[in-house]
Amino acid sequence: MGAMSNRDHLVDGLHSILEELWEGSDQIAASEFRKLMVWRARAVKPSVPTYMAGTFPAPVSQDAQDLSFLESAAAGMRNIEAALSAGDSNITAQRVKDLLSSLSERQPV
Repeated sequence: MGAMSNRDHLVDGLHSILEELWEGSDQIAASEFRKLMVWRARAVKPSVPTYMAGTFPAPVSQDAQDLSFLESAAAGMRNIEAALSAGDSNITAQRVKDLLSSLSERQPV
């Protein structure tokens, strides 16, 4: 297995958040989601600071396609964040699913 792409990392993160929501672990889901938000914000910056032990790993090199993919997730992630803040796990889960399906439509051919 090579290094995960940013795309894989984001999709995997969203899937695990969805599972937490289904299991009723809203707090864990919220905390995982905050980590993912921080990671995404750092991943879209042109220069990623050197990796420090104990931080969420982010690949340093990335291509433009990956970058546009991360950018495209921004609105969906804000929707999820709003639903999490409102404390409605059903709506949150639905928005995570919506984001995942819109991201899968953007898979490179």
